Amino acid sequence: MNRFVQTSYIPGSIFKCVTAAAALESISDIESRTFSCSGSYDLPGGRVTCESAHGETDLREALARSCNCAFAQIAEILGEEVLSQYVDQFAVTKRVSFDGITTTAGNFDIAGKEMADIAWSAIGQGNDQINPCAFLTYMGAVAGDGVAVQPHVVKEIKIGKSTSYRAKTVKGERIMTVETAQILREYMGNNVESVYGAENFNGLTVCAKSGTGEVGGGMKPNATFCGFVEDREYPLAFIVVVEDGGYGSTVCVPIISAVLDACVDVLDAK
Repeated sequence: MNRFVQTSYIPGSIFKCVTAAAALESISDIESRTFSCSGSYDLPGGRVTCESAHGETDLREALARSCNCAFAQIAEILGEEVLSQYVDQFAVTKRVSFDGITTTAGNFDIAGKEMADIAWSAIGQGNDQINPCAFLTYMGAVAGDGVAVQPHVVKEIKIGKSTSYRAKTVKGERIMTVETAQILREYMGNNVESVYGAENFNGLTVCAKSGTGEVGGGMKPNATFCGFVEDREYPLAFIVVVEDGGYGSTVCVPIISAVLDACVDVLDAK
């Protein structure tokens, strides 16, 4: 089984990059609003909780602190219809087809759910599922000013000395405005500077978000981490998923740091 294309996972808080983009696209004053976190937030149907009380936060700080309560309030403003619309527009749960491969679909089903369940889904829990390849493509769109690039795994096909196929860059449709993509990039860059530590990425300008996907059943959560490199000479997007891994930033940062170092070596050699 190729987990990159054939599986789906509860994403955890990396999904907040989707909810944040939806808020930036549809709530005109979202950047000036503040949200209060006392450690829990009651909604019809249940309660959303944080590991600690974050106090007053704006959207930028809520993403950096991964504040569930702030994102629950944002989900409440967005509502079921708008949130579903943007998840569909951003294509994070859709199948991706390339090189004869079609990925597993994700899941975001909040139709008719109570507000507490909708809030948990906006945070990346509940019944949410993402395929790693599809979510990586979304990260590429954020890095690419709102336009995704189709993946490929086959570089070229040669028959004897003749090349019958050579991969080329294929851009998709715009999924968000340039402004939304730029703001989200700045927010994700702040995550690295203020939370994950820029020193962990050996001089690369990295934008990222971690996640901890609670799977229940007494199992450890899936550790997730997604993002991209801002440096033009290293146009790299990434996603890390560690099954039963634990906390996203703790588990995934050393992994992606080593992988990015290897990618830089390859690109420098060219």
